[in-house]
Amino acid sequence: MSTLPPARHEDFRLGRAAAARCLTRLGVPGPVLADGRLPRFPAGVTGSISHRAGTAVCLGAGPGIRAVGVDLERAEALPPAAARLVCSEDERAWLAGRPGAARHLTALFSLKESLYKALCALGEPVRGLKELACPVDLLGGLPVAGEFTVRGVPFETGGVRTSRSVLTWAVART
Repeated sequence: MSTLPPARHEDFRLGRAAAARCLTRLGVPGPVLADGRLPRFPAGVTGSISHRAGTAVCLGAGPGIRAVGVDLERAEALPPAAARLVCSEDERAWLAGRPGAARHLTALFSLKESLYKALCALGEPVRGLKELACPVDLLGGLPVAGEFTVRGVPFETGGVRTSRSVLTWAVART
């Protein structure tokens, strides 16, 4: 935490508090430790933390789940230029000319962040979000939800959107 800018300390603390509550609900003792920038959950638990602007969430699971990822973003739309960094060609084509495209881009970014976290937990490094192509037929609305395979791993995904935030998740079962 000492390497974080002071403004991020509270979000980090809230994320770890959310993780502690998650472990308590799962009936698992022990803290969530740090492995570099990534959280390291106790043996037998897979988990993911996200925090943004004074709000934090943790998604954790025990047996039967290989990995999870969760992401929380502000509801504000991402700038259209971000699509070049986040989206595959098919996804950019889907977004082009779509009403509310920037809001859809924010939800897609959040979903890809959730997938990224789950894949990292499986030891699958991801160089960039653009390489995590989501089937455009799943992108029909907000939240982005469905079942599809990324790098040979089947995922169940979902999300919710409020006036203030977008929350997405990805779950890989065993």
